[in-house]
Amino acid sequence: MGRFSIASRFLKFYTQATTVYNIHSPFVYQFVINVLEDNRIYYAFQAIEELRQLLKQNKTKIQVTDFGAGSHVNNNKERSISSIVNSAVTDARNGQILFKVIHHFKPKTILEIGTSLGITTLYQAKALQKSRVITLEGCPNIATVAKQNFEVLEASNIDLIVGEFSATLPKVIQKSNTLDYVFFDGNHQKAATLSYFSQCLEIAHEHSVFVFDDIHWSEDMEAAWYEIQNHPNVTLTIDLFFMGFVFFKKSNFQQKHLKLVPTRWKPWVMGFF
Repeated sequence: MGRFSIASRFLKFYTQATTVYNIHSPFVYQFVINVLEDNRIYYAFQAIEELRQLLKQNKTKIQVTDFGAGSHVNNNKERSISSIVNSAVTDARNGQILFKVIHHFKPKTILEIGTSLGITTLYQAKALQKSRVITLEGCPNIATVAKQNFEVLEASNIDLIVGEFSATLPKVIQKSNTLDYVFFDGNHQKAATLSYFSQCLEIAHEHSVFVFDDIHWSEDMEAAWYEIQNHPNVTLTIDLFFMGFVFFKKSNFQQKHLKLVPTRWKPWVMGFF
């Protein structure tokens, strides 16, 4: 999907989205206020972004094994670390949202499907350093760089597992009792996304939080997102266009599927096009 298609999808989303002023549920209101509308700069942000800038200057090339849908920008098998940062790593805004999600809900068991270079992993790990973060990466060479980044920022609460998700995820599920939080960012294809969702759902509970990256990345991902929204176990979803949040909380939500634009994003939204 090209930039024009993304812009068209975003414009459609934006015309349908609401803000905090139209939220009825106390649970959703607290989520919006404490996560999406929170403009505080937390202790870990500067160090992570300084690391990102260093990686952007790193022209070292590595062989990339990609088991997913690839990139809209660069699908070469040999890529520089700087190009991976620019095309395949969650940006600062969304990384900081993930930090605040974990800071707000305080999950004990955290799983990330798709480590990449570890920038997003660090945002999640630094949010709650007493919790363990299990992160899965398919490409050994990318995982090596990610591990180095974890060491640089002294993130000792991260367990990095390397291998195809079809092999590593079932083992994680088998060894875990519950999953409090999962970030899905490893394979932007419908079948794979739904498979990961189904497997993680086996040990999810009422208070689990699932976060899906790039839910409008392609028609395939949108189809997966809509199917997830309609799963009988799902009681609430929040669509930010770039990310989608899934909740299983037992409550009669009047607004079950919300499209939200945080008020503090409006200057950025105006510059999207």
